[in-house]
Amino acid sequence: MKLLAAFLSIVEDRQDVFPQRRTYQRAVRQALGSLICLGRRCLSRIIWTNGGQHRSWSAEYFLHSRCRWEPQQLFRPILKRALAYCPQRLAGVALDDTKLRKTGRVIPRAFYQRDPLSPPFHVNLVLGLRFLQAPLCWCHCIAGPTSVPAHCRFAFRRSLGSSVLARRLAKRNTSNIRLR
Repeated sequence: MKLLAAFLSIVEDRQDVFPQRRTYQRAVRQALGSLICLGRRCLSRIIWTNGGQHRSWSAEYFLHSRCRWEPQQLFRPILKRALAYCPQRLAGVALDDTKLRKTGRVIPRAFYQRDPLSPPFHVNLVLGLRFLQAPLCWCHCIAGPTSVPAHCRFAFRRSLGSSVLARRLAKRNTSNIRLR
């Protein structure tokens, strides 16, 4: 089986995630472009890799902003295929906590968190996003240890202090508004 045919057979199970066929085709095109794109894999470079630099890019961006699909549902077909390789009733899962640094202050879900490279005696804070990933792990008899992404999601900060502080600031800012 050729590599492209194998990739298309894997993503074929994801048609149910997207509301329309053209949305599914756009997502497959972007996924394939992200695999063969060189350098940073931002959406504009993926569009250029697919040869769409002379078309309108709005439909490509609408896949991520307007189209209603659940990203966690993309992992279900992979999980179903991977569980067939697990002979026992239980499957091993490894957890990965990834921090992606950001510099902009208006990025949604970005917050200050402890820098993992800071020494234990001096805590440094970095602004960024946090992802929790859970790949499914098993030992394949021919290839050796293997893992497949089974779940990935944003990790949110849970701090009572920040929400109380935000409410107090909002209350203070609205009470100081003067109408002229």
